[in-house]
Amino acid sequence: MGTALAATVNNNVTPAVYSGDGEEPIVLTSQSGCGSVGPLGPGHYKWYIVVSCNPGSSYTCQATDASGCVPGDAKHIGSMEVDDPNDTFQVAFKRNTNTLPFVCPSVGQIRCEANFNDNYDGPNYSLRDFQESYFWFNPGK
Repeated sequence: MGTALAATVNNNVTPAVYSGDGEEPIVLTSQSGCGSVGPLGPGHYKWYIVVSCNPGSSYTCQATDASGCVPGDAKHIGSMEVDDPNDTFQVAFKRNTNTLPFVCPSVGQIRCEANFNDNYDGPNYSLRDFQESYFWFNPGK
């Protein structure tokens, strides 16, 4: 017997939104593949999606390539961050990564955010959130 990882993409997401200091937000309505939002636009360092989740359950926030299906190149990502939707408390944070696991907080909603090293990197990426679930299987049968 072994374990396998099954990923359920969270389709309950708002469009990706840029939020800058004193700037008007940019709202994307495009959908990439595999449940991702994007590709993200140019000219901004920070992009995020707001996602509903089940409190106490394990999820992953991920910056994918522009197609939305393959993890993006981490060398262009300064950090990944998961916060509450109003950005008042941090749930998870990691530098130089494209994938950030987290546990859904009691508010049942998070902000999955990618902070890029350069403001022109966004078009090469999309964002998604998915729930991880483990199950047992027997590969010999």
